[in-house]
Amino acid sequence: MGSVTPLGERLRFVPPRLGADGDVLTVARAIAEKCGVESAGQIHARIARSGLLALSVPNELGGADITNDVLSQALSIIAAADAGAAHDLAEHFTALELIRNAGSEEQRKALFARLDLGETFALASSDADLDRAVLVTDDDYALRLPDEIARSVRADADWIVAPGVNTAGQPLLIILRNRPNTSWEGLLRADQVVFLAQGAGNLAASLSTLLKAAVALGTKQRELSSLLIDRLADEGAVRPVIGEIFLATELLKAQISSLAAHIDAAQVGAENVTFRSVRNNAITLEILMARLGLIDGVSESGLIASLGDDLRRQ
Repeated sequence: MGSVTPLGERLRFVPPRLGADGDVLTVARAIAEKCGVESAGQIHARIARSGLLALSVPNELGGADITNDVLSQALSIIAAADAGAAHDLAEHFTALELIRNAGSEEQRKALFARLDLGETFALASSDADLDRAVLVTDDDYALRLPDEIARSVRADADWIVAPGVNTAGQPLLIILRNRPNTSWEGLLRADQVVFLAQGAGNLAASLSTLLKAAVALGTKQRELSSLLIDRLADEGAVRPVIGEIFLATELLKAQISSLAAHIDAAQVGAENVTFRSVRNNAITLEILMARLGLIDGVSESGLIASLGDDLRRQ
């Protein structure tokens, strides 16, 4: 059972530590059941108390360290009831993947400890290209985030995460307390910047693709369930639509499972998996999502060309 921990003047519930896959999915279903009757704020608070926020954190750093396939299933379950809540979780776990490969063990422990307080992490821009880092100068790490990026951060997120690079070309991770009611002056302190491992951006981008696909899968499953329940599903014109949606969900499940296994292997340093091979697998999933009409503003031909170019370089 959780306990209450003081933090300033607020009291927070210490989330339970989820271990078994079945426990994770049970908690996800319990949250999904409440999505239709509770507000967005109530669902956010429920998720913060549930233990889900630390699912992807390694055991030695206080997390559950579940497989990415189970993580995807949990997001799909929640997305079937509330796509917005699932999208926020996808962004949170993408930010955690960056932190997982940044700074020292002590720095990671300190940041992951915030999850026990129910605090969430968000990207500086949820639609940003994680491979495109922000330049940080060597002069006291001075940085000014564009206003549109600062405004894109969710107001309910507790921390802002953004990949960066210094003038020497070293990858960095910028981690800021989210203070939506205060102005951003653009000057970073040294403790707000940590070094990021090479290739971490690729891995985080691949995880982002995986979790976005999981959210899309949940919404398609909800659509399919609605059609099957609706009496109009008996009409002949609707039957092909049901078949198309079912096919889309099965294709997504298969590709999500494949990419999840590749990311799992990369996270533990398997010799037969590289960051590049994981990214290629993620691009394959992006191509599938583009063909299914699940992502906007993405050129399928561009993705295929990028995949082909990368394969030729291997």
